[in-house]
Amino acid sequence: MSEKHEKVLLINPPGSGRGSYSSPPLGILYCAGVLQRHNVPVKVVDGCIGGGDAILKKAMEFRPTIIGITCPTYARSKALKTAETLKKAHPETKILFGGAHPTVMGRHLLENYPFIDMVAMGESDFLLPDICNGIGPENIPGLGFRKGAKPVLNAKRPNIEDLDAIPFPAWDLIDARKYLTDDRGIFEGVNLDAEPCAFLVFSRGCVGNCNFCSNKLTWDRWRHRSPKNTADEIELLNKKYGIRHFHFNDDCFSADTEAAIELCDEVTRRKLKIFFDAVTRVDCINEKLLRSMRSAGCYKISFGIETASPRLLKIMHKSVNMDRAVKSIQLTVDSGIQADIFIIAGCIGETWETVNETVDFLNRIRPSRVSVSPGLMVFPGTRLYEHAKKENFIDDDFWLSDYNWKIYTAENSRMQLNIYAEALRRRRKLSRYFVINALRYNKFATKEAEIGFKKLLAAAGLYKKEKKHKHKIAY
Repeated sequence: MSEKHEKVLLINPPGSGRGSYSSPPLGILYCAGVLQRHNVPVKVVDGCIGGGDAILKKAMEFRPTIIGITCPTYARSKALKTAETLKKAHPETKILFGGAHPTVMGRHLLENYPFIDMVAMGESDFLLPDICNGIGPENIPGLGFRKGAKPVLNAKRPNIEDLDAIPFPAWDLIDARKYLTDDRGIFEGVNLDAEPCAFLVFSRGCVGNCNFCSNKLTWDRWRHRSPKNTADEIELLNKKYGIRHFHFNDDCFSADTEAAIELCDEVTRRKLKIFFDAVTRVDCINEKLLRSMRSAGCYKISFGIETASPRLLKIMHKSVNMDRAVKSIQLTVDSGIQADIFIIAGCIGETWETVNETVDFLNRIRPSRVSVSPGLMVFPGTRLYEHAKKENFIDDDFWLSDYNWKIYTAENSRMQLNIYAEALRRRRKLSRYFVINALRYNKFATKEAEIGFKKLLAAAGLYKKEKKHKHKIAY
C-alpha cells in the first residue's frame, strides 16, 4: 500500500496560452472536479493568468502533497521549468505530469527529468483519486512511475465510455471571467474582443485520421456527452458566472449531427441567451444542423481543410471531398454563420502546384476568414513524426531541447513555407520560378532586395537618403 496523499495542487504553467490570449485549463479543471467529488482538498493555479509568482505563492500557502502539472507538447519547456523550480522549493512533494506530451513521451520524461515523479497517460480524469486513496502505483492503469531508478509504465487506462459520469470542471477554483478569445468584432451588440469566454467540450476524440494529429493517442475514438448534461453546464456558467460567450473545444463538434442538433435545441428551449463557435468537418454539416446552431446562438464554425490537393489529402489520410467542402461552406455562410477555414502550408509533398490547387479552391468559396499556418508542426507519436524520424529530420533527443516544437522543413525551407502561406493568404497563385515568388510573396526577401538596390543606387550617386528632421516637443 502506497502513502496516502490528501492535498493536490493542479497547475497550468506560465506561457502555455494560445498566443496573445489564454483559455481555461479544461484538463486540470476536470481532474479538480473529480477530486472535489472524492473530498480531496484541491487548488488550481493558472500560470497563464497569474504568472510564476502566483504558482510559488499558492504552493507555499497550500503545502500540497502532490503537484499535478499539465504538459502539452508545445509548452513542454515551460512545464519542465515550473516543475524543477517547485521540486527545489518542495522536495518532498510528488510531481505528476499529465496531458498530451506525457501520454506519448512518458518514459522519455521519467528517464531524463529526475524532478518528475509520475506521469499520467491517456484519459486520466480518475487517476488522481486512485493515488490519493492509497492504491499502489503498480495497480493504477495509465500511471508511469519509477521503481528504484527504472521507469515503469502501466497499461493504458480504458476510455471513459459515459462522459456524463465525469463531474463538471471545477469552475469555482478559477475566475472564469478572466478568459477571452482572439475573436474580433461585434456580434449582436456584444464586443467579442472584451467578452469573457468559457471553453466547453461536447465530445472527445475525432472521426478523422490525419497523419499529423496526436488526438487519437489521447482520446482513442470519438464520444460525446449527452445534450442535457452539456446544456446543464452551459446554464450553470451562464446563470452563476454570467458567461455569455462559449467556445466548443471539440475537434469535431457535430460528428453525430443528430446529437449536436439535440444539444442546440435544448439550449434554445431553455432560452439561454448565449453565443458560441465550434470546429467541425465539412462532411458533418447539413441544413437542419445549421438552423439549430444558428437558433441556439452559433456565430462561427471553423473547418480544418488543410489543403485542396487530392494527392496531399491522400498522403495525410484526410478524407475531405472538395465538392462537399464547397457546398458545406456555402450552406454555412447562407445560414448567417461565419465560416472560417484552416489551411496548412507545407504538408508532406507540398509544391507550388499543390499550393495553386488550394488557391483555386479558396477562390471558389466564400469563407469569412482564412487562417494559414506557415508549416506543419511535428508532434511525437504521430505518423508524420515516424516519417520524419526515418528521414533523419528529428529524433527523440529533440524533446530534450528548449524548442517547443519543430516545423516540418524536410522538403521546403522556412522561407518557402512563408512564401506558400502568403500566397494562400492573398489567394494568388505562385509562379514556377522561386525567385519571382520570393520577391512577390516574401516580405523579408522583398525588403532585403529593396535595401540592396538602394545601396547600389547610392553608390552610383543616383539615390540620396532623406534626412529625418528632429522636432522639439513642447510640453
